[in-house]
Amino acid sequence: MAEQPFMMHTRKFPNGMVLELSGDLTKSAEAKLIAGLEQETELGRGIRFLALDLSKVVYINSGGMAVLIRLARMGSKAGVHTFSWGVTPHYEKLFRMVGLTEYLMIYPNEFAVMQRIEALNL
Repeated sequence: MAEQPFMMHTRKFPNGMVLELSGDLTKSAEAKLIAGLEQETELGRGIRFLALDLSKVVYINSGGMAVLIRLARMGSKAGVHTFSWGVTPHYEKLFRMVGLTEYLMIYPNEFAVMQRIEALNL
């Protein structure tokens, strides 16, 4: 199977941002993802919530897993609550195994994430 190019789109909502990720999430996506996030946000100041839409991510290797861990830990250090949806059962199991779910809450869809954010009332 040919590698699918990594792409990222951002959209903001009150006190937060959605990162819509697509393609293969590998180590090569790190620079684009981290640089894009740092350009777009002031984590912990204007942005209190970070939501990752992984529904169009077709493959995550160990390098991609490390990128997600780094991203979630950056958010945690800045006091940002990080959420995700669109995670396949296989990757959800891996996320739990590597401890990513300590920093990243997994929900079934965007609506559930937004409901949770609203309930936090921060």
